[in-house]
Amino acid sequence: MHTSSSTTYYITFETEHGERIELSLSGRMYGLLVEGDKGKLTYQGTWFKDFQRN
Repeated sequence: MHTSSSTTYYITFETEHGERIELSLSGRMYGLLVEGDKGKLTYQGTWFKDFQRN
């Protein structure tokens, strides 16, 4: 018998215009982000691609 599990992480970003965007991302990247971070977000649809802090 073989079992596996996975966790999906979601994070909400707020744009400079007040729009909120919810994206799914990897656990590795999720652990690197901190509430209040500011920078450049890159995404496609609902897929998180990258975030670079200012």
